[in-house]
Amino acid sequence: MNTLTIRNWLNIIFMVGAVVGLIFYFTGHKDTGIYIILVAMVVKFSEASLRMFKI
Repeated sequence: MNTLTIRNWLNIIFMVGAVVGLIFYFTGHKDTGIYIILVAMVVKFSEASLRMFKI
């Protein structure tokens, strides 16, 4: 797998996680929504680090 493919998959995981986190947050499960969004942000930071360091 090349880096672009890995970055694309990490972006898809981030977007799905962010949407699921927002759904949880606005349906009343605020703590769970925040935790899901935080995990999605960690995935996004890993994708950004791949982009910055061009691994």
